[in-house]
Amino acid sequence: MQRHATTLLVALASTLGCASAQRPAQAPDLVALDGALGNRFVPAAQRSDVVARIHISVPSTATLARPPMNVSLVIDTSGSMEGRAIDDARAASLALLDTLRDGDRFSVVTFDTRAAVLVPSVALDHDTRLDARQRIGQIAARGTTAMAEGLRLGVVEVMRHHNPAGINRVVLLGDGVPNDRAGIEETAASAGAHGVTITALGLGLDYDETLMGAVASRSGGRFHYVADSSAVAEVFRDEVLRMERVIARNAVATLIPGPGVDVEGVVGLEATRTAEGIVVSLGDVSEGAGRDIIVRMKSPSRRAGASVELLDVSLAYDDAVAGAGRVERRTFLGARATANEAERTSGRNEEVEQTAARLQLAAGTLAAIRDARAGNLDQARARIDAALDEAQTLAQHNRAMEGRVSSLRALRGALPSVAPSSGQPAAAPAAAVREAHSAAYAEISGN
Repeated sequence: MQRHATTLLVALASTLGCASAQRPAQAPDLVALDGALGNRFVPAAQRSDVVARIHISVPSTATLARPPMNVSLVIDTSGSMEGRAIDDARAASLALLDTLRDGDRFSVVTFDTRAAVLVPSVALDHDTRLDARQRIGQIAARGTTAMAEGLRLGVVEVMRHHNPAGINRVVLLGDGVPNDRAGIEETAASAGAHGVTITALGLGLDYDETLMGAVASRSGGRFHYVADSSAVAEVFRDEVLRMERVIARNAVATLIPGPGVDVEGVVGLEATRTAEGIVVSLGDVSEGAGRDIIVRMKSPSRRAGASVELLDVSLAYDDAVAGAGRVERRTFLGARATANEAERTSGRNEEVEQTAARLQLAAGTLAAIRDARAGNLDQARARIDAALDEAQTLAQHNRAMEGRVSSLRALRGALPSVAPSSGQPAAAPAAAVREAHSAAYAEISGN
C-alpha cells in the first residue's frame, strides 16, 4: 500500500510538471541568513568540539501580495470524536472555508474506519462554497482511525492541482492513535519533497504526539497541540493568516563542512547526508519568522594562528513574493586556532551557547517522549535526568529557565502514561506530556 501511495504521489508530481520557463523576476531581499560560533577560536594542535548557530530571519512587511492557496483539510471522524469534538470540528472547518478567498482551492478528506474524499478539490466561488458547506454539515463521528489513508488522500487532492506559485498545504486534525501508522511518515516526507507541507493538529489527550510531530517535521510543516476542541477554529484561522504571509516556500539548508571537519549532528532536526552536503528541509517560512539551526561539529587539528574553515551554508527557497523562482542565500563560518587560553575565553559567544543549550534541552525532551512511547522508560527517565541537570545549571544564570525545570520534573512523573503496557496500547497521556512535547517542538521548529 505504501509503495503504491508513494508511487502515486511521484507520478502526480511528474504529470503536473514544472512552471513554464520564464526569465525570473528579481527576488526581494527579505530573507536573511547569517551564522555565528559558540567560540571564534578553537584549541590549536587538537581536534575539538564546535557549536554553530545558523539564523534565518524575515522582517514583517505590510506590502506583500497574498499567494493563491491550495488547501486540503483532513479530519479525524473516528468514534473518539463523538459529541462536542465533532461539532467543533465541523464549525472549525466552516471557519477555515470562510477564511479562504474565491479562486483558492479547497478540499476535505475524512477518515474513520475508512477514508473518503468528502469535498474534492474545487476552486472556491459562491456555488462551490455552498456545496462544501453542505457536505461539511454531514460530517459524523464513527468507527476507528484510518489516518494513513486519510493523509494520503489529502496529499493527493493537493497534488492534483499543485500550484508552483502558491501555497500547497494539508491541514491534518487528529485526536487518536491510528489503526496502523505504517506509511504515515513516508507519505509526509514524500509530500514535503514535492512542495506540499502538512500542518498537524493533535486534539485532546489521546493522540500520538510523536507521530503527529513527525508528520509536520518530515513535510516541513507545523505542529500544534490543541487542548480543547473549541480552540480548533482559532488555530485554523491563525494557520491561514500564516499561509497568507509566506515569504519563502520549500526552504532547504545545505551544510558543507570544511576540510577535516566532521558534522556530528543538527540539534533536533532531521538531516540527510547527500553528495552535496548535509541537507535540512525547513518547509515554508513566513514574514516575521526567526529560525535557529544548531550544528555540532568536530574541528580538525591546526597549528596556532591558522584559519580553520568550518562550514559553508546555503539556504535555497522558492520566492513567494515576486515569483523570482529558486533563490539562494549563503554564509560561511570560520575560526582561528589558538594556544592562548585568554583568547579562547574572550572568543565565547554566550548568546550562541544559550541558544544551543535551549534547543538541546528541547531535543532531549522530544527524545525522552519517543523513548517512553516505545516502552524504553529507563532510557526516557535518564534523558530527562540529564536534561534536568542541564536546566538547573542554566537556571542559576537565567531565571527564565526555572519554568523549564518545573516542566521537566512534571514530565518525568508523567512519562509512564504514554508507555505501552504488556503490548497493549498506551493509556491516555497526562497533560504534562502534551504540554512538554508542544513547547519543545515549538522551540525546535521556531513556531
